[in-house]
Amino acid sequence: MKKYICPYIVWAFLAVLLGGVSFKANAQNTRFKVITFNVKSFEMVDMSNQVYFDITPFADFLRDENADFIILNEMENRSSRQQRDGKYRDVVQELADKLGMFGIFGYAYNLGNKTGDNPESNYTYCTNELYGNAILSKYPILSSLAVQLPRPAGSADQRGVLVTEVVLPSGEIISVVATHLDHIGGQAEQAAALISEKIISGKVPTILAGDMNSGVSSAAMETVKTKFDLVANNWVDYIYTSKGDWRKISEQTKYSGNLSDHNALISEIELIK
Repeated sequence: MKKYICPYIVWAFLAVLLGGVSFKANAQNTRFKVITFNVKSFEMVDMSNQVYFDITPFADFLRDENADFIILNEMENRSSRQQRDGKYRDVVQELADKLGMFGIFGYAYNLGNKTGDNPESNYTYCTNELYGNAILSKYPILSSLAVQLPRPAGSADQRGVLVTEVVLPSGEIISVVATHLDHIGGQAEQAAALISEKIISGKVPTILAGDMNSGVSSAAMETVKTKFDLVANNWVDYIYTSKGDWRKISEQTKYSGNLSDHNALISEIELIK
């Protein structure tokens, strides 16, 4: 597990205590728009069938939604393929900057160890060739925890989950969680680990979203529904909320065109607890 305390934590609590302008203006806000989107590592293909990477069309696609939280899957970050002028890029932060949001990346595995043949400890301090999930938030991210999910025999990749704590304009803390389950096998085991108290404490209202690679009636999703309410689903993409804490306002799917093989799943929810 990798725990990260965001430097915004001091600023966030000072803003709450002192009545900071950005918090005070939205103090009564209990409705939030959530987007989950598998961005396929921002990989694009030009007219000559050459692969390139461009964050701008993804930012343009997401900007008009004015979301409070954006959950992103298939996040390749600081990779060799995404280099510009020979320099590694933090594409999560680049996208966050373009949208005027806070951003955090959640490590699942190193691209140099996709098969998992090498000990994970070999990559503990790697800062490049990273793969996982990401969360963008309109509000300060106080902390984050990146956890690798079980990788049963027969599954394709090492999957992970990113758990964050976010401070709302009211000063209340919620948890926003991003995950991506395997597309071949092991989803049931991964789902069971995902909702365990070791990963999602259940102590604060929680939003859970991502590409689950599972049908809505699958064993994996039935496991998730023991602790979460399903508020939105399109294909294998889901948005869940912790039971009894939220009310669903709306749900929609936004066609992504040639940006990804997934569309963006969008839901507006209201915090009622």
